[in-house]
Amino acid sequence: MKGRVRLRLEGLGAEKLLNTLWEKGIGVQNLRRSKNRGVELEAAEKDCRAITCIAEEKGFQVTVLNAGRMQKLRMILQKRWGLAVGIVLGAVLCMISMQFVWQVEVLQAGKYAGEVRLFLWEKGIRPGILQKNVDAAKLQEELLWRLPRVKWVWVKKEGTVLSIRLEEGVAAERETAAPGAVVAGQDGILERLTVFSGTPVCKAGDSVKKGQVLILGEEEGPDGEKTLVPARGEAVALVQVQSSVRLPTREMITVPTGRQAERWLFQTPFGVYTFHEEPSFLLSDRQYDRYPLPGVWLPVTVIRETFAECSGEWKERNMEEVFREGQRAAEEALIRAWPAAQNVDKSVKFSMIERGTVSVTAFAVLPMDIAQNGIMP
Repeated sequence: MKGRVRLRLEGLGAEKLLNTLWEKGIGVQNLRRSKNRGVELEAAEKDCRAITCIAEEKGFQVTVLNAGRMQKLRMILQKRWGLAVGIVLGAVLCMISMQFVWQVEVLQAGKYAGEVRLFLWEKGIRPGILQKNVDAAKLQEELLWRLPRVKWVWVKKEGTVLSIRLEEGVAAERETAAPGAVVAGQDGILERLTVFSGTPVCKAGDSVKKGQVLILGEEEGPDGEKTLVPARGEAVALVQVQSSVRLPTREMITVPTGRQAERWLFQTPFGVYTFHEEPSFLLSDRQYDRYPLPGVWLPVTVIRETFAECSGEWKERNMEEVFREGQRAAEEALIRAWPAAQNVDKSVKFSMIERGTVSVTAFAVLPMDIAQNGIMP
């Protein structure tokens, strides 16, 4: 009957179980004794879960006899809710994972494999990228422009796999350009070496000098034969950068002598005019007072310039203040030259260049790509 399920309850004390069901208001029909001291009964599908819980509490084994597949599955999931949650989460995670690219294949690229991998690295095409951020047609067009000697390029997304396949227009042995190596553009300590093509000759943690070969332009095949290829890769190293400033250790102190002089100037749109010469003071402080003339067709301002003669003498500055000012100025110069240094630890070095002048140098260690194309040794 639709909406009803037949159950077999196996255990001791079937009469007590049935009395409990009736007390709970759960109706059952078509009762019949079964083997193994059990009882078979028919109940509404909505009561199956309650019957199962009560029967299992009293030590009975419950078996569904005539329920449909969906009814059996529903009852199992109701009984084992953890399994139901796991199935739902698994389905959701599967749907989410299908939105990403988990594998990037470069097929039949030959000596261009390193160039293709470098191109993908620069574009940010790596395992784990969202499918919607990968435009296969655009990648194909850009690769054709980047590799003019390639006959054709295929870029295709298949599920969670991005495949790039090349067809060379010129055989490898006809190439005349000599394969190159990847060398260090600066001194530093290698933090990460990513090889797209070629053979690495250094590893993370090595100290390298400018011009040192990092990746050789050759690869060894399965048969042990070495083939020349253009080396490609990324070499991230910790590089020390620095910036210096110079500051005076003396400053001039001015003291008024009491002598003063003044002159008048006229400021117009065409320039500033005066009928007086500046006083012959070697050193002076100046003060300006401005008086705009009202009612004049052109804007004219009368300026009174007052000179107060001063005598000056050099005085040694407080060196602690000089060091603090120098440190601040050197660090600001370093950040202007290397913005990434703003968020890293910096060190400062002070040195006296000559009498009255001090040099302050700020240092920082930054990770940067030092890979450069070089010539095979």
